[in-house]
Amino acid sequence: MSAKNKQANLIVDDVEELENDTVEDEAEDEAPSTRGITAPKGRATPGRRTQEVEEEKAESGIVGGITSPFRSMIEYWEGVRSEMQKVIWPTRDETQRLATIVLIVTIVSSIVLGLLSLIFTAVIAAGLNSPLIVFGGILLVSLVGFGYYLRSSNRGSSLF
Repeated sequence: MSAKNKQANLIVDDVEELENDTVEDEAEDEAPSTRGITAPKGRATPGRRTQEVEEEKAESGIVGGITSPFRSMIEYWEGVRSEMQKVIWPTRDETQRLATIVLIVTIVSSIVLGLLSLIFTAVIAAGLNSPLIVFGGILLVSLVGFGYYLRSSNRGSSLF
């Protein structure tokens, strides 16, 4: 007998055993059951949320159409109130410390940006008076920066 025939016989034997087991199980389960299989409805069962919304719409009728904008505003403010109750407010010391940090960072950044503005204004003014020297310097600085970039990018990757 070939290996394929042996496998086929084993599969057939397994299927027959399973069928016999299910027949025996069904014989044991023949006791009357209170639960049966119902016929399909042909439509999806609506969710509970959808049912609640539809019930509210049916109950509200014409009056609900008039009061629904007010009801939604009330629900909005109730949500705002519940979220505000969840907020953990900082203490006075924390507020003063954080305000000081914000003021210091704002002052330092405005000084740095002001200095950069003065430097670029001076460079542009000098470039208008003698464009060859200033824009030549800018070209020189960009070439040095590009060379530095190439040199640093080659250090990270080695071929050996």
